[in-house]
Amino acid sequence: MSSIRSSKGAVLGAVEPPKSEMLTRLERREITLEQYLDYNAEKAVEHLKGLVDAERLQFIQAMIRELMTTDPVVLRYLQQATELDIEGYKAS
Repeated sequence: MSSIRSSKGAVLGAVEPPKSEMLTRLERREITLEQYLDYNAEKAVEHLKGLVDAERLQFIQAMIRELMTTDPVVLRYLQQATELDIEGYKAS
């Protein structure tokens, strides 16, 4: 959570960053963690469509997806954001 400050530095109020629709759906257990990670990996490479060939795009997406399942910082963020029990999570 961050704070909004006036031009003179006074704290005006706390602001909760908006959550994505997919993160909200994950919190509600409407989608699985696997679906959430797949969606985000796809979104991460969306801007590359048409710039790189399909095989390379698929490789990049797979690498991003793998990083999301192995990066402890990402997993900690997901656990804090969703209160899901993902301790020791590693997708198969």
